[in-house]
Amino acid sequence: MTATGSPGAPPSRLRLRFAGAVALGVLGLAALWRPLGTAWVLAASLPAAYLAAYAWTNLGANHSPDGGDPSPRFGPANGITLFRGWLAVLLAGAAVASPPVPWLPAVLFVGAVGLDAVDGAVARRTRETVLGARLDGATDALTVLVGAAVAVALGALPAWYLIAGGVWYAYAGSLWRRRLAGEPVYELPPSRLRPVVGTAQFAVVALALLPGVGLAGRSALLTAFAAVALAALLASFARDWAAATGRLGREDPPTAAGRGSD
Repeated sequence: MTATGSPGAPPSRLRLRFAGAVALGVLGLAALWRPLGTAWVLAASLPAAYLAAYAWTNLGANHSPDGGDPSPRFGPANGITLFRGWLAVLLAGAAVASPPVPWLPAVLFVGAVGLDAVDGAVARRTRETVLGARLDGATDALTVLVGAAVAVALGALPAWYLIAGGVWYAYAGSLWRRRLAGEPVYELPPSRLRPVVGTAQFAVVALALLPGVGLAGRSALLTAFAAVALAALLASFARDWAAATGRLGREDPPTAAGRGSD
C-alpha cells in the first residue's frame, strides 16, 4: 500500500459513484450465475466483497500524492483497476468449480494482468491519486493470490506456491500493525528489480493456467520456474520490509507509506 497519512472523509458524490460501480459488478456476477453455476459465483463473491470493502475504506485517499482534499470523481484509471479486480474475483470461481471451457481461467487472469499496464498509463495521462496506488497494489496482490489458488486447485502448481499469494498480505499487515503501534514506517526507495519480480509471478501463474501447459499436468520445468520466482519474491519483500521499517538505515523522515504492487 503506497499512501501517506490517514484518508480524509470522502465526498458523498464519490461514495455514490463507487456504490454504482459496485452495483454494476454485482449485476455482472449475477448475469453469469447460470452459465458458471452457483458454486463459482459464490466463490467469486468472497474476494469481491473484500476488494469492495478495501476500496470503500480508502475512498478518502482519492487525492494527489501531494495531498489536498479528496476528489469527488473516481477517475478512469481507478475504474480500469476495479474492472481488472472484477476479472480477478471472477477467476476465483475456478478454484471450486470446473470452467465451462478450459481456457477461461487463463483468459481471465491474463485480462486482469494485462490491464495493469493500461490503468497505470491512464493515471499518468489524467490524474494519479493515492487511492489509485493503493487499489493497484491490492488488485495485483489479489490477482496473484486468486490465480495461484486456482492453479493449485487445478493441479498445475504445487501447494507451496500459495505463499506467493499471501506474502503481500503478511507484509501489509506488518506495516499496518507498526502504524497502529506508532512505530515509524518509511517510503520505499525506487527499485528496478521490484516490477521484474512481480512480472515473474504473473508469468508463473499464466503459464500454469494455460490448458496446453500447466493444466496438462504439472511439469518439472514450470515447478522449477515457480520456485525461483517465489524465492525472488520473498527476497524482494524481505528487503522492502527492512527498508520500510528503517532497518537498512534511513535519513528521511518516516511516513505512513507502505508498499504498492511488487
